Amino acid sequence: MPATFQLKTNDENQYSFNFLNSKGELILMSGDYGNKEDAMQAIKEVRTGSLMTNQIAASKVPEGDTFFVIKDAAGTIIVKSVLFNSNMVFDNALHIVKDNACVAEIVDLTV
Repeated sequence: MPATFQLKTNDENQYSFNFLNSKGELILMSGDYGNKEDAMQAIKEVRTGSLMTNQIAASKVPEGDTFFVIKDAAGTIIVKSVLFNSNMVFDNALHIVKDNACVAEIVDLTV
């Protein structure tokens, strides 16, 4: 199974998406969008931003775990990664996103 974006809705009919690696493990999570078109546009921006080093930022939570975000061209955060407690796993996840997000299939779970 290749890496995928999963588009979904919540109980309030808001749209969001996740990026999963080829094993089906969660790597990235978006916020909520009011309509499907905005969520699909955000996926396009993640695809572009994943290739642009200046649109990816890493950080740590106070407990020490690391995460990264992908921003749009205006600097707004589009997605956040899960937390990583190992630098090796963090680096691997970042490489998976950089190598696969631009071509990942979108699985529409909203239909």
